[in-house]
Amino acid sequence: MAQRTDWVDYARGLGIILVVYAHLLSSGFHAHLPIQEHFFFLSDSIVYSFHMPLFFFLAGLFVEKSSKKRGARAFLVNKIKFIAYPYLLWSFLQAGIELVFSKQSYRGVTLGDIMAIPYLPFSQFWFLYALILMFVSYTLLSKLGRFAPAAMIAIASVLFFCPINTDILALHGFSTGFVFFVFAVFAKEYLGSFEKNALPAAITCFLFLLLSGSGWYVFEYAIEPTRLTDGSHPFYFLYLAGIGIAFCIGSAQFLAEKKCCRLIKIFGIYSLQIYLVHMLAGVAARMVLLNFFSIENPVLHMIIGVIAGLLVPIALYKTALKFNFPYLFEMRRMVH
Repeated sequence: MAQRTDWVDYARGLGIILVVYAHLLSSGFHAHLPIQEHFFFLSDSIVYSFHMPLFFFLAGLFVEKSSKKRGARAFLVNKIKFIAYPYLLWSFLQAGIELVFSKQSYRGVTLGDIMAIPYLPFSQFWFLYALILMFVSYTLLSKLGRFAPAAMIAIASVLFFCPINTDILALHGFSTGFVFFVFAVFAKEYLGSFEKNALPAAITCFLFLLLSGSGWYVFEYAIEPTRLTDGSHPFYFLYLAGIGIAFCIGSAQFLAEKKCCRLIKIFGIYSLQIYLVHMLAGVAARMVLLNFFSIENPVLHMIIGVIAGLLVPIALYKTALKFNFPYLFEMRRMVH
């Protein structure tokens, strides 16, 4: 049986591939690449229904064990250092670069956006801010002892169905994502050990068909294509996110058991580095294709962009370590 960390890394790898794909697809569409509109909205809506909930679920799955091992205070300090440092550094780096190349950016960045980064997350970095809030919330709520589970479930449920509609402090992302984090906290106790009860391959294939079929039906016939993270359709969100998470975990367990597609595991190991750098790498690849080779083919853009978004961050991290300069990604080595 594969070790627990194997399937977790595979799951993160699958998740980060989806993140890079979805972000670059959206960026390319808004940059006026000739991406078919219906395909974009349908694909974007389905992927966004479960790829970030997957990461919140994985973050919550082992948080209890980690907190008990380190102690609540040391656990929280470690998480804040591990996440807050790269959040601030790469938010300022990406925003600064987009400001310099603002004419090539569809979004447009101002100095005000950069100054607001400590309390108003920039671009994809909202996830890291929301994750910090979840670790803080878990640590505080766990102090309630036997009342902690009920409090966590109640708060997560209320926030999910009545989200805080502001991007300040990533409160909206925290609101709609905390329920997946909390569910994972109790998943091992009530659903059994994921290591010992891997989903059969046939069920995983069925979940893929169910996810794709349900996503197609929901966004074709039930509601207009939309990112369900906006809180407008919470039951559809729960349904598709649950299927998507189960499918990714089942796929990860299968890959870990068979020890195949190890590149996906590598992507999972470096998922944080990829998350931090993928937009800069992917958009840079798009600009090179457009400005130097006059290539507008969206399929070629997505293939090259996703490859760059996955591999460039790893290469940058490895290069930083080689030159004994880990500070682009890590704070912990600076204090030794």
